[in-house]
Formats: sequence, structure tokens, C-alpha cells
Amino acid sequence: MVFQSIRWRILAWNFGLLAATASVLLVAFYRHERQARLQELDLRLRQEMTRGMGAVNEVVPGVAGPRNPAPAPRAGGKAAPRGDNSEQRTSKARQALTEIVETGVWVQAVDLDGKALYRSPNAPTEQGLVTQALAELEIPAEDGPARPQDLMVMLPGQRVLLHRPPGRILVMFGAPTAQLEATLASLARSLSLAGCAVVFVGCGIGWILAGRSLKPIERIAADAEGIAAGDFGRKIDLEDTESELGRLAVVLNDTFGKMNAAREHMAQFTADASHELRTPLTVILSDSQGALRQERTPEEYRATLETIKQSALRMKSISDALLELAQGDAGRPVAQDPCDLADLADESVALLGRVAREHGAKLVPQLEGAPVVGDAGRLGRVILNLAINAILHNEAGVTVTVTTGVADGLSELRVADDGRGIPAESLPRIFERFRRIDASRSRHTGGAGLGLAIVKQTVEAHGGTIAVTSEVGKGTVFVVRLPKA
Repeated sequence: MVFQSIRWRILAWNFGLLAATASVLLVAFYRHERQARLQELDLRLRQEMTRGMGAVNEVVPGVAGPRNPAPAPRAGGKAAPRGDNSEQRTSKARQALTEIVETGVWVQAVDLDGKALYRSPNAPTEQGLVTQALAELEIPAEDGPARPQDLMVMLPGQRVLLHRPPGRILVMFGAPTAQLEATLASLARSLSLAGCAVVFVGCGIGWILAGRSLKPIERIAADAEGIAAGDFGRKIDLEDTESELGRLAVVLNDTFGKMNAAREHMAQFTADASHELRTPLTVILSDSQGALRQERTPEEYRATLETIKQSALRMKSISDALLELAQGDAGRPVAQDPCDLADLADESVALLGRVAREHGAKLVPQLEGAPVVGDAGRLGRVILNLAINAILHNEAGVTVTVTTGVADGLSELRVADDGRGIPAESLPRIFERFRRIDASRSRHTGGAGLGLAIVKQTVEAHGGTIAVTSEVGKGTVFVVRLPKA
């Protein structure tokens, strides 16, 4: 589906954000502009009302209240001069109203019964307009306001200023809003087009930027597919390691590198295991086929069976070691039993007494309390493996010292010998599986190179560490440190 693409999702979010932002801004601008234009029209109506109320009062007497009385006659029976007579004032008033009409504002005066007292030539003739205007007034018709009252209202197609002077007359100053509405409609169309253009351009820019931003992901995906297809040595190309995608590429490269190393290690492990198991299997097949091929004496059969037995025991030893390593790799939980390394070392020394005598080795225990919590059986095998390696892999006369105690708040086991030692170049890989320092001697003694790997795995499973120091011709020291109980 196209909308499952991250690029399309980013574009959709970008479109929604732009559309919402543009809509809010443009609507706010439109409303502000409409309000400004209405206020401008209202100001013009108020100005025309101020200028025209005197003229309306001349045309419709009584709009502004009762007129001043005429001046008293002078002595001799002649009236005082008043300036312009009534006809002249009416003429000027009509001229003033004509000027107001020329500005586009219409004027109409009605009584509260809706009867027209004055209507400018451009005033609307709809009776419903007057009815609606009267309905907008809040003061009852029979009660005139104490002071003149102004009310700005919007009637159909008209903006009207209602002027209610004292008395029963209503004066309306209005202007048609058709042109204003047309201008606002044109503005709305322009703003809509502008908004669409902004959203379109913004989405186009967003599409380009999203493509450039996601391009590294496509490259990472292509490299990952190549690695999955079998190109295990391939690396994801890095450009900007400081960005999020750059850091992702670094993590993926590290992950793929570890997976490749694990794959190579597994392949090597499988090959080594197959090689180790092939030797005893070959012996078993060869001797059994030889025994079946011709008749032999009972002693010869016994010797053949003994050889087959030893080969089977070697296979069992390798299988047990592989099983223990596999269980450790799978994260088998460690028992949490209290025990003491001194007791375990004492048992191991007792078990290895005969082996030490047969190989001309001397076992020296120096045991002090070293309490720990863990699997006593697995920890006992750690001591056995280290001690028996020191006996079997050195010449006769070697002295193997097994020491336990507490140092720096940790329980410590130390297995030291004064034998041949281990070359410095071999020390970094001594704990690897199927790694033997002297392959011919290991095969002669039945070793498969798994003992030290099991020791390291067991120690680390108990939260401890193991270290080795050695000097050729002077001996080797293994030091195991575990959390003190």
C-alpha cells in the first residue's frame, strides 16, 4: 500500500499541518479584513449622520425636537431680522441631503408606525426593511428615549445606522453592502487560492526534503538485503555518523559484524567439533571392522574392545563438554547455594591424588575460607579442570599449588604451577573453544580444548573473573575471583 510508505506518511502529516496552519491564518486575516471594512463603513455612516441630521430636521420638522420660537417683534411693529427664511433653509437642507446621497448613503425617516416621512431617492423601498429596523429597537414604540439613541445593524443587503431621537420618529442612514460583499468574496477566493498554493508548494518542498532525508534508509535497506543475501563482509556506507540515521548505521554495522563473527565462530566450532568426534569414531569403526573381518584370540578381542571403550569415553567426554557449553550459552540459571571454595578445593585435591602420583606431580593445598554462593558442582569442576590441566600438561616433577582465601573483598582461587609455562602469543586465545597450546600432547592425553572454555563460562556465569599469567620455563598462574558470600 502506498500510504504505508514513510515518505507518504510524512507528506500526509506535512499536508495536514500546512492546511490547518494556512486555514487558521487565512480565516483570521479574512475576518480581520471584513471587520476593518465594516468599521470603515460604520464610520462613514456616523459621519454622514452627523452632517445630515440638521438637514433632515429641516425637511421633517420635529426630528430633532421642537424648534426655537420666532424672535419677538421690535418696537414699531417690525420683527427682528432672522437671516435666511424657512424656504431658504429647506432648500439648503435638501442640497445637503443630495450631497449625502451622492456619497452612496441613503437616508430615510419614518414614524414608529412604519409610515415614511422622508426617503432619499436611493433608499430601498422594501417595507420589510423598515419592519426589521423597528424590530431591532429595544425601547418600546410608545416610550421615546430620554436621549438620542444610535444602533448599527446589518439588514439584508444593507448596513444601517438607526438614529432614534426623542419623540416618535426613527431616522435611518444606510448603505448597500453588495459591493462590500463582492469585494470580500473576491478576497476570500484570492486567499483560498493563495492557501492552496502555499499548501501545494509546501507539500512539494516536504516531498523533496522527505526523499532526501529517507534516502539513507533506502541505502541501509539495500546494504542490509545484500548482507542477508550472503555478502557477510559488506558494510553499510556511513556519511554522517552524528545524525540519527548515521548512528543507526553504526549500530547496524556493529550488529551485523557481531552476527558475522558469531556465524564464523559457529562454523569454526562446528568444524572443530566434527573433527574432534571424527577421530574416536574412526578408531571405533576401524577396530570393529578389523575384529569382524577375521577371527582373533580372546586377548586381541579384549584389546580391541578396550580401544573402542576408550574412544567411546572420549566421545562422551566431548559430548558432555559441548552440552555444558550449550547450556551455558542458552543462559542456564546458576544455582544459589552457599558453599566454600576451600571445601571444594580440598575435595578436588583428594580426587586428583592418584592422577598426580601417576604423573609424578606434587599437589600442594593452601586453603583458607572463601565463601561464595553458586553451583557447587560446577565450581568444583572449575577447580578440577585447572588442577588437572596443570598436572597433565607439564613434565613429571611439577608442583601444583591450589590456594583459596579472601582478597580485596572477593573470594579467590589460585592454581599455580612451576612447569613449562605458556608462550605469550598464546595467552590471549587460551580460553577459546577447541584451542590447544600443544595439539599433539592434548590428543595424547585425551583433551579436546574445551576445558578452559567451560571454566571461563562457569566463572562468568557466577559473576566472577578469571585471569592467567605465565612465563615460559617458570610456570603458569590461574586466578579466579568470585563475589564473597
